[in-house]
Amino acid sequence: MKKSILLVSFSLLTFLSCANESSATTTMPDVSKPEAVQKFNLAIKKVAMEKEPAPSTPRTSAELSDYKKEMLLPAAKDLIASSGVSYSEIERQTGGDREKILKWAVEVYGDYNKQTNKNYKSEN
Repeated sequence: MKKSILLVSFSLLTFLSCANESSATTTMPDVSKPEAVQKFNLAIKKVAMEKEPAPSTPRTSAELSDYKKEMLLPAAKDLIASSGVSYSEIERQTGGDREKILKWAVEVYGDYNKQTNKNYKSEN
């Protein structure tokens, strides 16, 4: 997966993604959905503003560094959990793979934004 998770998350503001409908719902999340979305959004902004030391080898893609992926991971897990999936289910379905967790979180984030925009348009 050579695409940047950051690039994907920002592109979701414009493009819509499909939901992970095979997710199992087992426990209530520790935080509400809007709080989790806000936390994930702030984590994305923090990662975007984070300065890294110059890499020893030049990068040719926009892929996030391991350091930045680790910064996003807690907020990503909380966001997924806010959709009703337990932390153990997240680990089971992703095998603890950071890429899969971040991709899943971006999908949840996009779905939430899609629903929010849909609700906003229906009110106006």
